[in-house]
Amino acid sequence: MTIAASRERVDYGGDDGCALYGNSRQVIQGWTTGRRLKASESGALVVFSTAAGQAIILPPVAARDVGMYFDFVVTVTGTGTYSVTTDAATTFIIGAVDSSSTTVAEGGDTFVADGTTVTNYTADSDLTGRFVGTNIRLTALSPTLWAIQGTLMGVGTLATPF
Repeated sequence: MTIAASRERVDYGGDDGCALYGNSRQVIQGWTTGRRLKASESGALVVFSTAAGQAIILPPVAARDVGMYFDFVVTVTGTGTYSVTTDAATTFIIGAVDSSSTTVAEGGDTFVADGTTVTNYTADSDLTGRFVGTNIRLTALSPTLWAIQGTLMGVGTLATPF
Protein backbone atom coordinates (compact mmCIF):
# COMPACT_ATOMS: atom_id res chain seq x y z
CA MET A 1 0.00 0.00 0.00
CA THR A 2 1.31 3.46 -0.86
CA ILE A 3 0.44 6.73 0.82
CA ALA A 4 -0.91 9.39 -1.49
CA ALA A 5 1.17 12.54 -1.86
CA SER A 6 -1.89 14.71 -1.21
CA ARG A 7 -4.05 13.75 1.74
CA GLU A 8 -7.81 13.78 1.94
CA ARG A 9 -9.19 16.72 3.91
CA VAL A 10 -12.06 16.57 6.37
CA ASP A 11 -12.46 20.37 6.29
CA TYR A 12 -13.74 22.03 3.14
CA GLY A 13 -11.81 25.24 3.93
CA GLY A 14 -14.79 27.46 4.75
CA ASP A 15 -14.76 30.20 7.39
CA ASP A 16 -16.86 28.12 9.78
CA GLY A 17 -14.34 25.25 9.93
CA CYS A 18 -15.67 21.80 10.68
CA ALA A 19 -16.60 19.59 13.62
CA LEU A 20 -15.62 15.96 13.89
CA TYR A 21 -17.82 14.39 16.54
CA GLY A 22 -16.64 11.38 18.45
CA ASN A 23 -13.02 12.10 17.61
CA SER A 24 -10.37 10.73 19.95
CA ARG A 25 -6.66 10.29 19.59
CA GLN A 26 -4.27 7.43 19.93
CA VAL A 27 -2.52 6.98 23.28
CA ILE A 28 0.88 5.28 23.15
CA GLN A 29 2.04 3.78 26.44
CA GLY A 30 3.50 0.69 28.01
CA TRP A 31 6.62 0.06 25.93
CA THR A 32 9.76 -0.99 27.81
CA THR A 33 12.54 -0.28 25.30
CA GLY A 34 13.18 2.43 22.71
CA ARG A 35 10.25 3.06 20.39
CA ARG A 36 10.30 4.76 16.98
CA LEU A 37 7.16 6.76 16.28
CA LYS A 38 5.53 6.69 12.83
CA ALA A 39 4.23 9.66 10.84
CA SER A 40 0.87 7.87 10.74
CA GLU A 41 0.72 8.23 14.55
CA SER A 42 0.76 12.04 14.36
CA GLY A 43 -1.45 13.60 17.02
CA ALA A 44 -0.88 10.77 19.48
CA LEU A 45 -0.38 11.27 23.20
CA VAL A 46 2.79 9.48 24.28
CA VAL A 47 2.77 8.54 27.97
CA PHE A 48 5.98 8.13 29.95
CA SER A 49 4.77 5.72 32.61
CA THR A 50 7.68 3.42 33.45
CA ALA A 51 9.81 4.72 36.34
CA ALA A 52 12.94 2.97 35.01
CA GLY A 53 12.78 5.24 31.94
CA GLN A 54 11.60 5.17 28.35
CA ALA A 55 13.04 6.38 25.03
CA ILE A 56 11.26 7.66 21.92
CA ILE A 57 12.66 8.37 18.45
CA LEU A 58 10.72 10.83 16.30
CA PRO A 59 9.85 9.73 12.75
CA PRO A 60 11.60 11.11 9.68
CA VAL A 61 9.67 14.06 8.22
CA ALA A 62 8.77 13.99 4.53
CA ALA A 63 7.55 17.24 2.94
CA ARG A 64 3.95 15.98 3.20
CA ASP A 65 4.44 15.33 6.96
CA VAL A 66 5.24 18.93 7.93
CA GLY A 67 2.83 19.88 10.71
CA MET A 68 2.63 16.45 12.33
CA TYR A 69 2.94 16.58 16.10
CA PHE A 70 3.21 14.44 19.21
CA ASP A 71 2.32 15.27 22.80
CA PHE A 72 4.25 13.71 25.71
CA VAL A 73 3.23 13.49 29.36
CA VAL A 74 4.89 12.00 32.44
CA THR A 75 2.47 10.03 34.64
CA VAL A 76 5.04 8.22 36.83
CA THR A 77 7.96 10.10 38.37
CA GLY A 78 11.04 8.56 36.83
CA THR A 79 14.11 7.05 38.41
CA GLY A 80 15.66 6.42 34.98
CA THR A 81 15.71 8.58 31.84
CA TYR A 82 12.79 9.74 29.70
CA SER A 83 14.02 10.89 26.29
CA VAL A 84 12.79 12.04 22.88
CA THR A 85 15.35 12.04 20.05
CA THR A 86 15.07 13.19 16.45
CA ASP A 87 15.54 10.66 13.64
CA ALA A 88 18.97 11.95 12.52
CA ALA A 89 21.97 13.95 13.71
CA THR A 90 21.00 16.61 11.14
CA THR A 91 17.42 17.02 12.41
CA PHE A 92 17.21 19.64 15.15
CA ILE A 93 14.83 20.96 17.82
CA ILE A 94 13.97 24.65 18.23
CA GLY A 95 11.82 26.36 20.84
CA ALA A 96 11.63 26.42 24.61
CA VAL A 97 10.16 24.71 27.64
CA ASP A 98 9.24 26.35 30.93
CA SER A 99 9.96 24.75 34.28
CA SER A 100 8.07 24.38 37.53
CA SER A 101 9.53 23.03 40.75
CA THR A 102 7.76 21.41 43.67
CA THR A 103 10.22 23.30 45.90
CA VAL A 104 8.97 26.71 47.02
CA ALA A 105 10.77 29.61 45.30
CA GLU A 106 12.52 27.38 42.75
CA GLY A 107 11.72 26.77 39.09
CA GLY A 108 10.31 29.42 36.82
CA ASP A 109 13.17 29.06 34.33
CA THR A 110 12.91 28.72 30.56
CA PHE A 111 15.24 26.37 28.69
CA VAL A 112 15.89 27.00 24.99
CA ALA A 113 16.63 24.57 22.16
CA ASP A 114 18.58 26.56 19.56
CA GLY A 115 17.53 24.74 16.37
CA THR A 116 21.14 24.19 15.29
CA THR A 117 22.67 21.73 17.78
CA VAL A 118 19.89 20.17 19.88
CA THR A 119 18.67 16.76 18.69
CA ASN A 120 17.06 15.43 21.87
CA TYR A 121 15.08 16.16 25.00
CA THR A 122 16.46 14.23 27.97
CA ALA A 123 14.87 14.08 31.43
CA ASP A 124 17.53 12.13 33.33
CA SER A 125 17.22 13.58 36.83
CA ASP A 126 14.82 15.23 39.25
CA LEU A 127 16.11 18.56 37.90
CA THR A 128 15.33 17.99 34.19
CA GLY A 129 11.63 17.18 34.07
CA ARG A 130 10.98 13.56 34.93
CA PHE A 131 8.29 14.35 37.55
CA VAL A 132 4.58 13.66 37.13
CA GLY A 133 2.94 16.45 35.16
CA THR A 134 5.76 17.21 32.75
CA ASN A 135 4.21 17.74 29.33
CA ILE A 136 5.74 18.72 26.00
CA ARG A 137 4.67 18.94 22.37
CA LEU A 138 6.95 18.47 19.36
CA THR A 139 5.73 19.69 15.96
CA ALA A 140 7.48 19.06 12.63
CA LEU A 141 8.35 22.39 10.97
CA SER A 142 10.40 20.92 8.10
CA PRO A 143 12.22 17.68 7.24
CA THR A 144 15.10 18.87 9.46
CA LEU A 145 13.42 20.89 12.23
CA TRP A 146 11.00 20.18 15.09
CA ALA A 147 9.50 22.84 17.40
CA ILE A 148 9.21 22.09 21.13
CA GLN A 149 7.00 23.67 23.77
CA GLY A 150 5.83 22.59 27.20
CA THR A 151 6.32 22.60 30.94
CA LEU A 152 8.82 20.55 32.93
CA MET A 153 8.09 19.43 36.50
CA GLY A 154 10.89 18.68 38.93
CA VAL A 155 12.32 19.52 42.32
CA GLY A 156 15.00 22.02 43.30
CA THR A 157 16.77 24.35 40.92
CA LEU A 158 15.80 22.86 37.58
CA ALA A 159 18.29 22.34 34.74
CA THR A 160 18.09 22.20 30.96
CA PRO A 161 16.86 18.96 29.37
CA PHE A 162 18.75 19.84 26.16
